[in-house]
Amino acid sequence: MLSRRELLWSAAASSLLLPFATYAQQSESGRRTFRHGVASGDPLADRVMLWTRVTPLVPPSTTAAAPTRLVRPVEVRWRVASDASLTRIVRSGTAMTSSDRDYTVKVDVSGLDAGRTYYYAFETGSERSPIGRTKTLPASTDRVQFGVVSCANYPAGYFNVYRMLANRGDLDAIVHLGDYLYEFANGVYGDGAVLQRLPRPLGEAYTLQDYRMRYATYRSDLDLQEAHRQHPFIAVWDDHELANNAWSGGAENHHPERGQGDWAARRAGAYRAYMEWMPIREATEAGIRLFRTFRYGTLADLVILDARGLRDQQVSANDLAGLTDVNRRMLGAAQEAWFYDTLRTSQRSGTRWRIIGQQILFSRMRPSGRPAQLPDAWEGYQAERERVLDFLQRERVNNVAILAGDLHSSWALDVPRDPWSGYQTRTGEGSLAVEFVTPAISSDGLFTPSQAGSLEAALRIGMPHLKFIEGQQRGYVLLDITPQRVRASWHFAQTVAAQSTEERLAASFVCEAGSSRLAPA
Repeated sequence: MLSRRELLWSAAASSLLLPFATYAQQSESGRRTFRHGVASGDPLADRVMLWTRVTPLVPPSTTAAAPTRLVRPVEVRWRVASDASLTRIVRSGTAMTSSDRDYTVKVDVSGLDAGRTYYYAFETGSERSPIGRTKTLPASTDRVQFGVVSCANYPAGYFNVYRMLANRGDLDAIVHLGDYLYEFANGVYGDGAVLQRLPRPLGEAYTLQDYRMRYATYRSDLDLQEAHRQHPFIAVWDDHELANNAWSGGAENHHPERGQGDWAARRAGAYRAYMEWMPIREATEAGIRLFRTFRYGTLADLVILDARGLRDQQVSANDLAGLTDVNRRMLGAAQEAWFYDTLRTSQRSGTRWRIIGQQILFSRMRPSGRPAQLPDAWEGYQAERERVLDFLQRERVNNVAILAGDLHSSWALDVPRDPWSGYQTRTGEGSLAVEFVTPAISSDGLFTPSQAGSLEAALRIGMPHLKFIEGQQRGYVLLDITPQRVRASWHFAQTVAAQSTEERLAASFVCEAGSSRLAPA
């Protein structure tokens, strides 16, 4: 006979595959306490990170106008099961949280089997969280599928893209390439009053508490919650989790003279809030460390780079000496050495594909000796990009696909050393890798409707290695990996101005194993 608690878990699980709103209506008390949902991330073959947040409240008294937030520690129980009813428990335990970590809970659950789907939930007192679903990395597999996303701007539109991904049952993980949130004051980059999506705080986020409030705002969105509930995330930040055009020592919109304080304190607060609110495994080393690897058997290594938090300062687009300065780094010395080591090990171990998840456009946009079109991207760190290409060529590292976000647009490119010399546009000869850029979730497109046609045409003419570009739509990339090929498909949302799950397949490109070049699928 099931205990009362097991009956409660089972009843909650019965709604796992129902629309999220239905589950919320059935579990109102849990929605009050676990109002930011559940999440999982950083899966390995034997473990996965689980996340939730409790919102403990004191019952309102006759004199209090509203409940008061508790400051004492809270014990949270967690369970992991092999079935959606949470009756076949494989791991369980307790965790403590408090105001010191904004009442977030992170558990690194070990002792799991490789390549398995698991279900999990949290409980505190008599209240239960929604039940999440996650998946460990396989020991061996012949197919992996990722949903690849970036650039979610809460006041700019609905998170329909997250809901579209939540509705897919065929994903191994969602790869988030940054700009999970935006730090701007409301009205600077989207006015949430139009859709009743006001970010908190209303001003710019620059303190630890500000960033925590901003994450809480974003994670109140049910579409984002559902994406986290259904799939593990593998995430890395871009600049807006800190500040616009951030680098290791500052940012374009960090202003100490306006009372925003020291950059080191702001960066530390942004990183702390990011680690509290994201299902990311925390490194044992001191400082910022978001670069890491996920091994999908011998099929693919997903290599995550931090091309934002450790970089040297950007230079202007016309500073030709600065753009090619061999001493300026995008990744930092330690991460760059780790990156080469990781690629070398992956190639020598016989892994079929190397998928590089990072934030910004890697490919060249202009010939050497010209001003950079995007000095905030790899174009602004040309010597380091050359070192990466040198390494790929010298070490004969093949089957490399680079993922990028940031640009609020969709791109597919071959990655030759010099697209204007020694590269054959028709055959792709001379390409060392391929690159896929995913569009924004809700941020404004790169081009306005009036600009799009002419600017996209100009880029196609000026960049012979550019195979596809679309600069207005929001959506995601579905990355489908088999031993024979990597296929990237761009799926666009119908709108972000109203809630909708309608999407369309816009384009698909394939890189056959051993070719390092793209062809339309």
